[in-house]
Amino acid sequence: MALTLVERAAIGWECERMIHHYAMLNDAGDFPAMAAMFTEDGVFARPSQGDVLIRGRAAILAAYTSRPARFTRHLITSVVVTVEDEDNARAHSYLSLYTGQAGEGLPRPAEPVYLIGDFKDRFVRQEGVWKFGERLGSLALKLGG
Repeated sequence: MALTLVERAAIGWECERMIHHYAMLNDAGDFPAMAAMFTEDGVFARPSQGDVLIRGRAAILAAYTSRPARFTRHLITSVVVTVEDEDNARAHSYLSLYTGQAGEGLPRPAEPVYLIGDFKDRFVRQEGVWKFGERLGSLALKLGG
């Protein structure tokens, strides 16, 4: 049975919300919650290392927790979600990443390097919950540094 326009819109909204929520969890340093957004066998590639695939939720969490602390703001734009069926969707979005020194107090001085890239995502619904099956990043521009 074909999905209605309302069903497609609801799936699109949920997938777009996940993309934005992921960025906010990343900036907050809540890596366990980020990793939980993936399927158990999910695949991830950082935009800065798009050719390095990290496979599995546990490995994704380990990759994030092994990084040095830093202050970040991920700005997500141009999100386009394509609904394939009731349990599968894809998305493409752009991101700008701004970083600064870890520590207390705001505003912080920004690092002189800004990264602009994108994510290509594959979503799957498992037991009624949407998850990232794949989240593959790449860089398009590096400003500074």
